[in-house]
Parts: sequence; C-alpha cells; structure tokens
Amino acid sequence: MEYLASKGLVHRDLAARNILLGDDRAVKIADFGMLRHTYGEIYEMKHTKKLPIKWTAPEALQSNIYTSKSDVWSFGVLLWELSTMGGIPYPGISNKELYKLLKIGYHMEKPDMCSDELYALMSDCWKEEPDERPSFEQLISTLEQMMTKSNDYYDFDKLDETQPYYMEADSDSDESGSLDTRL
Repeated sequence: MEYLASKGLVHRDLAARNILLGDDRAVKIADFGMLRHTYGEIYEMKHTKKLPIKWTAPEALQSNIYTSKSDVWSFGVLLWELSTMGGIPYPGISNKELYKLLKIGYHMEKPDMCSDELYALMSDCWKEEPDERPSFEQLISTLEQMMTKSNDYYDFDKLDETQPYYMEADSDSDESGSLDTRL
C-alpha cells in the first residue's frame, strides 16, 4: 500500500477479502478494479457506483473524495478484520445506519483478542480528519516496531466466536458490504 500511495494511486477496496498470502508468506494485495490515479493527491469519483461502505472513509462516502488517507482508513478496518479472525466490520449495523454514525464520529470497539497497542493503531487510522491519520510509511514503521517487541498483539485465548461480528451480513448490503452510493 505504501508503494501504491507513493505512485499516486488509491486502491479504494482494501479489505481482508482482497489480501492474498503467497507460499513464501508474502502478503499480496488483489482486486485492483476500483484502483484510480489521484492526479495530485485527490481522486474525485464522478459516477455513482457500488462502494464497500464498511471499509470506506467518511470523506469518501460524503464527498466522493479519495486519497491515500482514505486507504489508511480502510487499512484500519482491515486490521480490525484480522483482529476478529475475519469478523464482519460494524457488526449489527446496517450500511445506511453506519453512514449516519460515521458522520458523528462512531468507531468500532476494540476486539477482545486485540492488544491495546494494535487497537490504538486502528484508532489512528480512523481519525476523522484525513491529515491526522498516519501515512502508510508511518504504519510500516509502527508495525515493524510492534513486531520486534516481545509483547503479543493478539491474545488467541480470548477468541469468542459468539461475538456479533461473526453473524450474517446485513440485509441491505450484498456479501461485500457494498451499497449504492445514493444514500
């Protein structure tokens, strides 16, 4: 993602479903169907399309404005997905209700098995102001520092599959959590 950002590209669909793990444990990003060049630092979507609402930054939902910091928001949701072993983001909240909640600053709670340090990083990715979110370069540095510490960033003994993020997807969305942008 740091490479894409350095080339002025926004992925716009960063989610666990689009992450692949190679034989050599190399993490690879897939599904570049929504990728766009920012032509500066901003990409403005001109046409109505389905969006992955639960992974999309508030400024993108509200104004159709995408930057690398929009992808950072999505990366925070991706970290949350990993911290719940593939749970559905914003459990129990419909896409329409989520849009309203994001406008008033709502964020997902810390997953049970997630460390405070990792949740703080997620929260940084979800800062309301895009300029306050870390860059992918900063995220790499922070994650590398976390991995060199002897602390666990996941406590697998706390995995609770009865949590609501393991329930079915909302009825007003398709399997990917997408909703037509005409909210």
